[in-house]
Amino acid sequence: MSSIGSRIVKALTSSSGVTSVSELHKKHLSEDWAKGRGIVEAYQLEVDMAGNAVILIFGINGNFPKSLPCIFLTPWDTYGIIPHVEDDGYICFAQEEGLLLISENVEGIVKESLARAITVLNDGISGKNQIDFLDEFGAYWDRQLGIKTINSFVAPSDTVKPIKIVKNDKKWNLLDDVSDFKKFFNVPTHRTIETVKAVHGIYIPLKKGTVLIPPHPKAFWTLPDIRQLVFDNIEASQRSMLETLLKKSKQDEVVLFSLPRLSVGETLFCIRFRGIPNGIHPLFDGRANEIVPMVVKRYDKEHMLPRGGSTNDFRSKRVLLLGCGSVGGFIATELTRAGISTMTVVDMDNLKYENIFRHVLGRNHINKPKVEGIKKDIESRLPFTTVTAVCKSLRDAQKSGDIKLSDFDLIISALGNPTEELAFNEHIRQVEAPPVLFTWLEPHGIGGHALVTNLPSTVRGCLSCLYGQDEGETYCRAAFAAKNQFFAKNIDGCRSVFTPFGSLDAVRTTELATRLAIEVLRGEVSQNQIRSWKGDSREFVKNGFKLSDRYQGATGHVIEDDTHFVRRDCNVCNR
Repeated sequence: MSSIGSRIVKALTSSSGVTSVSELHKKHLSEDWAKGRGIVEAYQLEVDMAGNAVILIFGINGNFPKSLPCIFLTPWDTYGIIPHVEDDGYICFAQEEGLLLISENVEGIVKESLARAITVLNDGISGKNQIDFLDEFGAYWDRQLGIKTINSFVAPSDTVKPIKIVKNDKKWNLLDDVSDFKKFFNVPTHRTIETVKAVHGIYIPLKKGTVLIPPHPKAFWTLPDIRQLVFDNIEASQRSMLETLLKKSKQDEVVLFSLPRLSVGETLFCIRFRGIPNGIHPLFDGRANEIVPMVVKRYDKEHMLPRGGSTNDFRSKRVLLLGCGSVGGFIATELTRAGISTMTVVDMDNLKYENIFRHVLGRNHINKPKVEGIKKDIESRLPFTTVTAVCKSLRDAQKSGDIKLSDFDLIISALGNPTEELAFNEHIRQVEAPPVLFTWLEPHGIGGHALVTNLPSTVRGCLSCLYGQDEGETYCRAAFAAKNQFFAKNIDGCRSVFTPFGSLDAVRTTELATRLAIEVLRGEVSQNQIRSWKGDSREFVKNGFKLSDRYQGATGHVIEDDTHFVRRDCNVCNR
């Protein structure tokens, strides 16, 4: 017995309810329950629980006491199927993520862990924690003996509905509509996807509050069990639709169930009925030669977007992005990752070699239109996302009818051309247009800006408000660089002029603009406003440039200016 083992035994022996402790022989550590969890030392306990002797195993891995011990109930189904006890007997008594363990306190960790494990068992035996099955049902379902896997693109809803079945690469897929399958895999709309016509599918939502006891891994539900499960736990308003769908049956039927979780969302599980005689659905009054439980791998938007940090709130939002340069390319990527599924990008330029170290696209897109590259890149990585590429100037795209401003919920301009953007700023005041967000960055990493205008709740405040004149020179009052300076560099004559900034500067400006765009789309911004980030000025100053009063007067790294930028004599928003 190791030195730490003697401390464990001492703590276990003195724990409440423990009547005996003995070290397990090393040969037991080669069994599946121990190997699967890296157990290097284990002790068998006899514990008195309400007058009954219960056998537990207390095991540690090589990282203990910097990790929690593993405690097992043996046999695992001593009390039937109870929450938080897995089929190797492991008792899930605590989540280790974010948990602080004081490793010097071995005895404290042992006693507290055992006490929590016993509480889990007592709550399971009494039924106190049975409602936890609402959140944990999927984990138990997946352990059924002989279980198969099926993919689901079905959007969970509160209504019973027929579902389609597609077989692709020997895998079965459940669908609401073939178009969802095409959008996920970016299959061209003209390509035909054949459904499996020999199999019929039904989606059945169980009502909120339904608590199902998972079936034993070696003894699946019988057909009467399944019928009772369905008709005891379906809303009365859905019965007639279900009975209609059950009137006719094929030889192979698939039923997809939705079980509302206690916390949020739902658990999907599936049952396949094979070999159905007489065309009578097993859930109606028929029989099946085989009942197969199926693990559901979810690929529906409702499940995938939140898990990736996105939101379903933006599924219906449409965004127009003008400019796919360094900032615009990153904005397109981040907005679609945030959940924007419909985007139009406008840019007439091709990607050049000198762009790639500060652009989201790589050299496989060289000398090709940026918009086509953005479309291909995003649609190849993100399911359910459609990018429309318009390889034209903004003016030509409007004249040709490729874009209509009023079709969008938000317009983002990352053109990097103040003359063109000021003209567009004036144009949107004369037509029907949604909110517009202008974004740009400054040289040598001294900062970047995002300005939102044309919000329906306010009139004053636009891009033109930022521009004033002094001795005939037009300058931007938001700039961090002092006026009357020229920053463009050339390394190959006039044909290769560029403004010096790095990819990190573009990314930081992207974050500022994307966060503001998300707030606008959520309706959280009520005033036209400008936001800026302030960066390090050392490289800027080293190159002989001067900083503006706004830069030198700013105290923080992010500056928010709700109304101070508004110019009351602006000849655009004061008309």
